[in-house]
Amino acid sequence: MSSISFIKNRSITEWTESSEKLIAAHWQPALLIDLLVARDISSHKILRGTGIFYDDLGEGEQWLSADQLLQLIKNAQQLEKDNDLSFRWGASALPGHCGRYSQLLSSAENLQQFIEILGQYRRVFSPLLTPRIYHDHNNLYLHWVPATGLAEHQAFLAEMAMTAIVAASRWLHDERLPWRFAFSHEQPKYIEQYQLNLGEQLQFGTGIDVMMIDKDWLNKPFSRRASQATMTLTARRVLQRECEQHWSDQLAAPLMAEAVYQWLMARIQRSPGLDVAAEAFCMSPATFKRKLKKHNTSFQQLQDQARLHTSLYLFHVNGWSNEQVAHYLNFNDTTNFRRAFKRWSGITPSDSKLRFSF
Repeated sequence: MSSISFIKNRSITEWTESSEKLIAAHWQPALLIDLLVARDISSHKILRGTGIFYDDLGEGEQWLSADQLLQLIKNAQQLEKDNDLSFRWGASALPGHCGRYSQLLSSAENLQQFIEILGQYRRVFSPLLTPRIYHDHNNLYLHWVPATGLAEHQAFLAEMAMTAIVAASRWLHDERLPWRFAFSHEQPKYIEQYQLNLGEQLQFGTGIDVMMIDKDWLNKPFSRRASQATMTLTARRVLQRECEQHWSDQLAAPLMAEAVYQWLMARIQRSPGLDVAAEAFCMSPATFKRKLKKHNTSFQQLQDQARLHTSLYLFHVNGWSNEQVAHYLNFNDTTNFRRAFKRWSGITPSDSKLRFSF
């Protein structure tokens, strides 16, 4: 069998703790804070438990950890009773107000360049959900993978991230693009917000957060009337160089949970156990488990997630059968694979194929 095209064999790189302060508070987090303040919600309540102060945001020198940002999102969801906050946040998030990085994103000439920049500087534009980009013959897939354990906040962040792409691509193209969406969570009661902000092409309970579009859209030039982002080739090269120079290895490094997920994806057919993974990350099994718990996840959760995402890719992109996927993942028989798939996703492979009925 051929290998999976979007999985790269890679060695372990540097990774960061969820407590390290690597997220600029005056960029995406500040936008969320300002949306709540505009609703006359007390900044003290918004920032409770985060360790930051509203008056300090204007200095542009405050940095948050993933843990602090998750606390901010938790506060926001508790304080804002309407179900449109994630969509409102996403609608203004891209290209956003992230300095030279937003300027570079605005200078993209087409959707292909836009998504490449988004992926390269993912910590700026999407600190907690990592965009994984892959293609088949007909479609581009933008798969949003948690960079750390998100628990009940994953749906909120998926809504925000996908709305951001839809709103930005609509602004740059001066028309709504025909994106299609699949969400890992079940259909919520506020479905009208999805339809208003994302359109009608929606599937829920699929085990994955992914958006798709026909590849024909990738190289269509953005409308300059909409983007007003005309930039000379030389100016764009200088801007690219500035972004690269200010992008440190620490900022580029994944959070630990994401690093373990990437390590597992690169070894998906071998299905390494916890002891092997701990040794690869230069820790004892006990320390490895403890650190993952600090990242709101576990080795088993990450392994199940990697296997599920691989299965979904093979089913829906490669068009493989249950037998082929079971064999690829080294299951003894198809029955055991189907049982495992239902444990990972809550649905059977047959149900999964029905839900991806775009």
